[in-house]
Amino acid sequence: MRRLAVLLILFFIVSCGTSKKRNLSYVPPVQKSPLDEKISEKPSQELPISSPVNPKKLDLCTRHLLFADQYITASDYEGAKDEIESAKKYCSPSDPRLLYMEAVYNDIQENKSKAYKLYYRAARGYLKRGDLDSAFKCYSGMLSINPNGKEVKELKKYFTDDDY
Repeated sequence: MRRLAVLLILFFIVSCGTSKKRNLSYVPPVQKSPLDEKISEKPSQELPISSPVNPKKLDLCTRHLLFADQYITASDYEGAKDEIESAKKYCSPSDPRLLYMEAVYNDIQENKSKAYKLYYRAARGYLKRGDLDSAFKCYSGMLSINPNGKEVKELKKYFTDDDY
């Protein structure tokens, strides 16, 4: 039994001495996951995909608001301002879409108090229509300006999740 133990130890020592020396600083490359491969195939900046819309088939209010949104997305704020002014000619003054677009423009232009009021009016208009998704966008804008405002507290009940 003793001989077997000595032979095993001797075999282990000899095998360690004759094996190839490994470079301990070498780190094998990490294989890419399928998700990494998909990400690397796409361009670095994806453009938003929207369904093709013929602007000539839209009513003038919607058309000008759509163009204003595109100008804001492209950071052309003068163009957005012009389109919002044009939209005011065709939209109802209480149209929440117009109020929201004005609020976004004023928010970008650092006119926070006016933007806050417009977000609130737009949120109320969307809530009257039953459009909670759009009202939530307005609520989010209000939160970023004044999270402790009385209007925010008034709207909070619509966006509180009781599960948490």
